[in-house]
Amino acid sequence: MDEFLLYSIESFPPLRESIDKLNKLYNTEEIDTKAIVRVIESDPILYTDILHYANSPHYGFRQPISHISQVITLFGQTSLRGMAIIAALKAHPFTDLKVYGITIEGWFAVMEKQQRFLELWLRKDHRELLEPLGGLPFILEIGRLVASYALMFAHNPYRFRKTSPEELLMEEKNIIGASGDELACKLFETWFFDAALIDALRYSFAPDSALRPKESAVLNCARTLFTLKTTEPFETIAPILEQYSLDTKNALNAYQTIIGATA
Repeated sequence: MDEFLLYSIESFPPLRESIDKLNKLYNTEEIDTKAIVRVIESDPILYTDILHYANSPHYGFRQPISHISQVITLFGQTSLRGMAIIAALKAHPFTDLKVYGITIEGWFAVMEKQQRFLELWLRKDHRELLEPLGGLPFILEIGRLVASYALMFAHNPYRFRKTSPEELLMEEKNIIGASGDELACKLFETWFFDAALIDALRYSFAPDSALRPKESAVLNCARTLFTLKTTEPFETIAPILEQYSLDTKNALNAYQTIIGATA
């Protein structure tokens, strides 16, 4: 990655101070859960948005969730991190995604579909695939925000045209010298993300090269079905489901639930 792109990442407007504190807490051998709760509860934006998300009807919890400690119990520490980053991004000063022909609201909606698909598909019977991914499914397309910033920073008026995720990665690389995923992985390194999470995203469209191929393969499915501009037919992911012996029935049910909710 050239110096300009590295500088673009370094100068990318920071997230809220609370996220910096959280990233440092997560970068310890033993995560201090009480400290994480204190950081989130001290930030009204993160606190309110996380509880709002956790109380979404599609989770079906019988009792309302009113404490961050409950969120950790139900979703896990690393998923909480993804929720916090999404909340911080909603308050971020840079929200220009016109280079992809999508609004910031549309971008969040795509990532929500991707995350929800993985949750509905894997939570019940395949937690061994979902839980190691932690908060990553919440922010799979964050590299596109960084790429948009890099283009703006370079005063480059280019607009990306590809809709296929793999073709878009190549278009990004040709235009700015790195794909959105490469930029995201570099950003995650500065945020002290676990190396295995970074690897899962880096190889989500080349799972055979990943340390844990199945985890990258499920990310591939989510990102192939729910792209920045389209929702693809379920049959599009049939080859990767077969190649990696992934559960088809639950994946189809998850897909149909999301399609039905947005119809």
